[in-house]
Amino acid sequence: MGIGGIGDFKRNVITLMGGSALAQVIPLLATPFLTRIYSPEQFGALAILLAIANPLSLLVCGRYEMTIVLPKDDRDARPLLQGSLGVAVLMAVLLGSLIWIFHDVLLGWLGVNGPGVGLALSLSPVLFYFMGSFQALNNWLVRQRAFTAMSFNRIMQTSAITLVSVAFGLWAMEYGLLFAYLIGWGLYLSFGLFQAQRKDAQVFKLERGKVVEAIRRYRHFPLYNALPAVLNTAALSVPVFVITRLFDADVTGQFNLTRQAVFLPGMFIANAFMQVYTQQASALVSNGQPIGSGTLRLVRFLGIIGAALALFLIVAGPQLFSLIFGPEWGQAGNLARLMAVPFALQFVVLPLSIVLPALGRIKAYSIWQLFYFSLVLAISFVPFKEPEHYVGALAATESIAFLILAVYLYRSIRRYDAGSVATT
Repeated sequence: MGIGGIGDFKRNVITLMGGSALAQVIPLLATPFLTRIYSPEQFGALAILLAIANPLSLLVCGRYEMTIVLPKDDRDARPLLQGSLGVAVLMAVLLGSLIWIFHDVLLGWLGVNGPGVGLALSLSPVLFYFMGSFQALNNWLVRQRAFTAMSFNRIMQTSAITLVSVAFGLWAMEYGLLFAYLIGWGLYLSFGLFQAQRKDAQVFKLERGKVVEAIRRYRHFPLYNALPAVLNTAALSVPVFVITRLFDADVTGQFNLTRQAVFLPGMFIANAFMQVYTQQASALVSNGQPIGSGTLRLVRFLGIIGAALALFLIVAGPQLFSLIFGPEWGQAGNLARLMAVPFALQFVVLPLSIVLPALGRIKAYSIWQLFYFSLVLAISFVPFKEPEHYVGALAATESIAFLILAVYLYRSIRRYDAGSVATT
C-alpha cells in the first residue's frame, strides 16, 4: 500500500468526487418527480428503514472493517477482510432473528405505528447486512486505491435505487421506496464483491488460522468502538423516531427529505475526501510522517464548501424546497434552514475523524461518540410542541458536539506531528 503524493491525493479525490457528483445528480434530478408520486408518509417509512439499518450496519462487521486499511502488507489485511465478512453473516442472522421475533414489541417500544413502519422494521435486517458487508469490501478497495471502481459502484447503486423507485411509483406500488433501496444496496454489494475480487481480495480462499489470529489481534476495535460507533450513527436515527412519536409520519417524511436533498449528497462528497484521506493518512502514520499540512489544506477546502452550503440554505431554503419539490414540501425547507450549520460542520469534521484510529485515539473517539449520542438522546425527552422547536434544539446540540470534536482533532494531530518531527 503506497503513500502517494499530493498529486495522487488530488487525482484520487477528483475521481471519487466525480463519481460521487454523478451518483448524487441522478437521484437529485429524480427527487422532484418522486416527491410528486410518493407521499410524505411513504418518505417517512423510508426514514424509519434507514434509521434502523444505518446504526446496525456498523455493528454487523464488529468494526473489523476499519482495520482493513491498517496493515502494511496485503497478506495481513486479507484475513481481516475475510473475518469482517464472516462476522457480518453471524451478526446479521443474530440481529435479524431478534428483530423478527420481537417485531411487535419493538413497534410498541418505538411508539410508532402504521403498515409502512412495520414493513420497514421487517426489511431492516436485509438492508443492514447489505450495508455492513459492503463497507468491508469497500475498505479493501480503499486500501488498493481502486477509486475508479468505487466511483462506478456508487453510480450503479444510486442509479438502481432511482430507476426502481420511479418504476415502482409509476406502477403505484405502495412503499416502493423501501424495496428500491433493498435492490440498490444488493447491487452495490454485488459490484463491491466483484471489484474486490479483481483486486486480489481472495474472499473465498479462507485460511482459518490467520483469520482467527487477525480477529484476536484487533479485538480492541469491537471492544471499544462497536457500541460507541452504533450510538454515534444512532444519533442520526433518534430524531427520526422522536419526530414520528411527537408528530406523525408526514413530518418524518419532511425531515427525511431535508437529509436526502442536502445532508446525504454533501456527505457523499465528504466521503470521497474521507476515503482518500484514510488511505493517505494511514500510510503516513505507519511511516511516522506528519499529517498536519495535508489536513489543513483539506479543512480549508471543505470549510469553504460547507460555509457556502450553510449560507445558501439559511437564505433560500424554504423557497427552494417549495419550488423544486412542490408546495407541500415547504416545511422541509424550513427544517433545512435550521440544520444548515450542523450540516456544514459535519461536512468538514467527519472526513477528518477517520484519522483518529490511525493515531491510536480510538478510545477517546469512542467517548466522544457516546457523548454525542447522549446529548441527542437527552433532548428527545423534552415534549416539544412544534417540529421546528425540536429541530432547532437538535441543531444547537449537534453544533456543540461537532465543535468539540473539531477541537480534539486539531489537538491530536498537532500532538502527533510534534512527536513525529521529534523522532526524525
